[in-house]
Amino acid sequence: MVKNFESPKIIWWIIVPTCIIYLFLLVHWPYAIPFDYLGSFGQLSYYLISNYRILLFLILWSTFIAHLYEAFVARTICRQLNINQESTYLWIIQTFILGFPSLRILKGYTRRGLW
Repeated sequence: MVKNFESPKIIWWIIVPTCIIYLFLLVHWPYAIPFDYLGSFGQLSYYLISNYRILLFLILWSTFIAHLYEAFVARTICRQLNINQESTYLWIIQTFILGFPSLRILKGYTRRGLW
C-alpha cells in the first residue's frame, strides 16, 4: 500500500492551532481571556488589544486567507500527483489547519516523487 498521507510533527499541532485560537479570542472575545493570570504575556496581550486591535484583526484574517490559499495549493498538488480522494481531503484539512508545515511535506512529494 502506498503512503499518500503524512502528518507533521506533533509540536506543529500544538503551536499553530493554539496561536490561531488565541489570536481569534484576542480579537473577537478579549473578555474571555484572563489577562491577569498570564503574567507578562497577559500584559503584552492586553496592551496589543488596547492599542492595536485593527492590526490584530488584519493579522487574524490575513492568516485565515493564507491558510485557505495553502489548502487550495494542497488540493492542486494532490491532483497533479493523482492522490486518491480520501487522502486529498486529509491533506486539504490538515493544510488549512496547520498551513506551511503540512504544505512543506506535500511539496516534498513533488520533489522526490510520490511513488
